[in-house]
Amino acid sequence: MGRGRQKAKQQKIARKLKYLTTDTDYDELAKELNSQEPGTGSFDPFADVEEQYAHESGEGTKSESSPVDDDLDEYAKWAAEAAAKAASDEQPAQHTPVKPHKPIHMPLPSAMKPKPHPSDESAK
Repeated sequence: MGRGRQKAKQQKIARKLKYLTTDTDYDELAKELNSQEPGTGSFDPFADVEEQYAHESGEGTKSESSPVDDDLDEYAKWAAEAAAKAASDEQPAQHTPVKPHKPIHMPLPSAMKPKPHPSDESAK
């Protein structure tokens, strides 16, 4: 089938879907949705898979602490110490004065150099 005919068919189907009026029975839809027991269905399609792998790998037990939790605890301690240090405005014990830098001479390209005015040359 040629590209033109294929496109025309797709447009015809799209037009049908756009302007098709159907009578939706909202009461029947509400009954169907409410017929499910609460808590049985999940909006997360991967929730069942996550539970399965959590049970298989033993992550479901909270009796042991994981290394990630330990790392987070250490980070929390460090962050608390850093925040306390910043809040107390501690100054460093040795403060060395900063030496001023000498300016660096940058040569100008000849195109950017100021050109002498013609009246200046005649005065010489």
